[in-house]
Amino acid sequence: MNVNFDLLKNKHSWNSTIHQLNSDVLTRHVLMKGNVDIKFTYCEKTGKGDITNADDKLIGNFTISY
Repeated sequence: MNVNFDLLKNKHSWNSTIHQLNSDVLTRHVLMKGNVDIKFTYCEKTGKGDITNADDKLIGNFTISY
């Protein structure tokens, strides 16, 4: 499956191919871009999710496609 990441700060976007969808895999891909203390929410129905920081502020989002 493919993941399209969009971080709001610096308007940074990239795509990654993953084989398993879980927070550890998503975190690894975002941490490679320099962010820390993050969490993810994901809606299986829409295939979209949000990335928030330790203060629960939206810092980006992601979409899943197959």
